[in-house]
Amino acid sequence: MDADKANDQGAPNDSQAAESAAVVDEAAWAALTKQIERIVDDDYDLGRVVRAERIFGGYVNASFAVWTRTESGEHRYFVRKYNQAITEREVRFEHALLTHLASHGFDLASSVFPNRHGESFVTREELVNGEPVTTFFGVFRLLAGEDKYTWVKNRLTDKEYDSGARVLAQFHHSAFDFDPGDLAREQPPIMEFVPTLADTFTKCATRATGTAFDDFFLGKLPAILDVIAKGVEVETQLAGLPVTPVHCDYHPGNLKWADEQGVGLFDFDWSKLDYRVFDVAQGVAYFCSSWEGPDRGELRLDKAAVFVRAYQDEAARWADPGPMSARELAVLPRMIANANLFILNWDVTFYYAETDPDVDEYMVYLTENVGLMEFIEDHFEELAHIAE
Repeated sequence: MDADKANDQGAPNDSQAAESAAVVDEAAWAALTKQIERIVDDDYDLGRVVRAERIFGGYVNASFAVWTRTESGEHRYFVRKYNQAITEREVRFEHALLTHLASHGFDLASSVFPNRHGESFVTREELVNGEPVTTFFGVFRLLAGEDKYTWVKNRLTDKEYDSGARVLAQFHHSAFDFDPGDLAREQPPIMEFVPTLADTFTKCATRATGTAFDDFFLGKLPAILDVIAKGVEVETQLAGLPVTPVHCDYHPGNLKWADEQGVGLFDFDWSKLDYRVFDVAQGVAYFCSSWEGPDRGELRLDKAAVFVRAYQDEAARWADPGPMSARELAVLPRMIANANLFILNWDVTFYYAETDPDVDEYMVYLTENVGLMEFIEDHFEELAHIAE
């Protein structure tokens, strides 16, 4: 059984073929679990593996909790099998950033363990469609705390909105002077990425086959292209604004929680160097968008205000990078719109990349992010004052 198929976490449909696919999927995950156990046993000095369990959630990487036993007792670790598209340069960037954060006192992020040869990752050569592919594995400290939320389940308490923003400010301060050298994420920073979206979405539109997703997307495409054009125009206002390591996937599901406080931050594999205000904007888009109830598809402006004010208050504790300046706050609404375009790109490109996408599932994502796009455009004046 090809364990790589376990990276496909799409939900099967109700049919005999789907039931067969589910059996294959379970077998693939079982094979992958054994592979993870062997890697920790053979490539790390962390004790003898007792068991490993799949950690559910996420669309990109395969994740496991692994228990080992040494003379001092049992120990738990987080083990990731990276998506096959990731490059060594990107893995090294992430691990170097985590090491930097640990050395600068940011103990909320998971540290990465060296293997027996001193490297921060392990590789395996695997066949994918008959071609050899290098796959990366990493072993990390398993963070304490509760997985309370996801990127779509985000009805936090006000204390949690406050804490989530403060964790982001702490991260930006601790990461501020990180020098990655020639390491980087392949995906470009936001103001290089947004100009590519018009072409990306236009090409996706040519793949439409008449589904409900296609009809909705094609109907909204002119408005989406207009928002992209506005997003490109903001670049003239960004010169000299702080550029820092950004998390670039900062949503409530990437934090661990305890007593209404963020006590752990993980999933740094999207991190890169970018405008600090973009990371705050993405945090607002992820934390404060509504996925349910009468305000579904809207940005909860009161919660966005809690988030931004808490970020500003926490960031004011340090000079670098400090709280967002008046210039950053002036571009924050457009950056929130750009952050939502960044997420919308995921909805659209993943849908059209799949052979048999779940139309209903992707319609939820698409209608949410398009609704959020329209709400942001209609409420720019309110967004301009959320920090006051």
